[in-house]
Amino acid sequence: MFLEKIEISNFRGIRELSLNLNSTTVLIGENNTGKTSILEAIKACLKPLHSRSEREFSDYDYHLPEKSSQPTDSKAIEITLHFFEREENEWPAETTQRLSKVVQLDGQRQCIILRVRSEYRHSGNNFATEWHFLNTDGNTLPGSDTSRARNEIRQLAPVFYLSALRDAAQEFRSNSRFWGSFVRSMDIGPELKQDLETALAELNLKVLDAYESLGQIKNELGKTGKMIPLDSNEPVDIDVIPSRTFDILSRTQVILTSVAGARLPIGRHGDGTQSLAVICLFNAFLQSKVEERYTKHTKPILALEEPEAHLHPSAIRSASDLLQNLNGQKILATHSGDLVASVPLLSLRRLSRKAGNIAVHQVDADALTGDERRKIDHHIRLTRGNLLFARCWLLLEGETEVVLFKECARILERDLGHRGIACVEYTTIGIELLVKFANQLGIEWMAVADGDSQGTKYIQSAEQQLEGRSADLHLCPLPHQDIETFLCMAGYGAVYESNISDQKKEKIGDEWGTPGYWKQVVNAQSKRPSKPAKALSIIEEIENTGKAGVPCFVSDVIEKALQLAGQSQ
Repeated sequence: MFLEKIEISNFRGIRELSLNLNSTTVLIGENNTGKTSILEAIKACLKPLHSRSEREFSDYDYHLPEKSSQPTDSKAIEITLHFFEREENEWPAETTQRLSKVVQLDGQRQCIILRVRSEYRHSGNNFATEWHFLNTDGNTLPGSDTSRARNEIRQLAPVFYLSALRDAAQEFRSNSRFWGSFVRSMDIGPELKQDLETALAELNLKVLDAYESLGQIKNELGKTGKMIPLDSNEPVDIDVIPSRTFDILSRTQVILTSVAGARLPIGRHGDGTQSLAVICLFNAFLQSKVEERYTKHTKPILALEEPEAHLHPSAIRSASDLLQNLNGQKILATHSGDLVASVPLLSLRRLSRKAGNIAVHQVDADALTGDERRKIDHHIRLTRGNLLFARCWLLLEGETEVVLFKECARILERDLGHRGIACVEYTTIGIELLVKFANQLGIEWMAVADGDSQGTKYIQSAEQQLEGRSADLHLCPLPHQDIETFLCMAGYGAVYESNISDQKKEKIGDEWGTPGYWKQVVNAQSKRPSKPAKALSIIEEIENTGKAGVPCFVSDVIEKALQLAGQSQ
């Protein structure tokens, strides 16, 4: 049973949100944009309740829009889960028969729509949660047995949640959900059990005999039988080694060998080792216990929060392969560029918060051609996915521009990285494709291009993707033919004059200081040092002058980029 869509209202920091899901869905976005809340919402709806008094939602799951808001005054939580067949007639007949009262037909595919609604009721002075199955028009289905149907769905689509705080000491306890399922289910035959316990008793006696002091303690404790009723034959025993197989299994622990060769319990290793061990335990549970505990038609929903937590980048890449192969529908929340770079573009959901609302952005299946997707995929892998975490892309024509704008921003004390601005060179992949992709994921952008004919084409390509945005804010053609001529006109021509090739001096004939002169100087440059190296020399001169040395055009572009980044929070 595949969860194709979830709609959330008034849950934690989410006022309204609608999210389409894939077989693997990766949630990215800044802190407090709702990633964890989405995972928790799914968990709240599909987790099994162990008692009638247990609630699906805590008091502070209810959306509090203001500082003075109270859970009892909040609007009702509404979470709607849309389960669909991936293809026609995918669900087996026995499933549709058991759920016949709630199964609907949407086109050629069957679906089940479940809405969970929870609110405070002043009449009863308590929080109440209702479960409703809906038709495709969003109306409640009459006469459906919600208790039976939702229990059936929990069997067909159980949710397994793995939080970012993965403490191996907790996860490998005998009563934990995953590890406990292994140690509690070990089935030992009665004969073998008797043999083991006899051998354990004999070993226990050997240890006691080796330590006389333990025998003395046993004798002294035996005196308690004179004061309180105890078995007179053997009132006290000391188990140095657990004497029952049940006790042994409950104390089972995982030992890993450290780099120094020492054998240490998993809880004594570093956070990264513990985190990875818990993920591997999670995978082992899914492989061996899901079919044992559920039906053959069960398709679990795996909600994982920051699977990269505490891991080295190389371990993250290994873990991402493991995550891809987990059996079930996967929903991951991550801040890892390495992990993001390893998943398909169509799996990404970028969340952003604007004016108190959370917007969800994704790449539509038909937005990019197959070739365009491959180019973007390659570019993202080269940058290890970091571009996807930016609020705004400052699109620049070449390496010289990237160096110049980054360093000028530093001199102006305008930290681009801190404000979520990434400088992106676009000539290798094409400005139109980058802008189209940024629009799909809700990333703001602005384009800077040379003032020559090629630069004009770049600006025109970007202009076609404005989609109602301000051209003045997003399109910034240089006032001169290229960045070198621009820098010369801005007062830094001496750097280029000092690098004129002897063979090309005679080609410089225009009046000194004119755009034509500086263009001739640029064309007459020696091959060494490189263009970026000359830009760094200019940066040194700008830094010696201070903020006043930054060309006005550059500072204006940086301020516009900061403005756009502020709009994309």
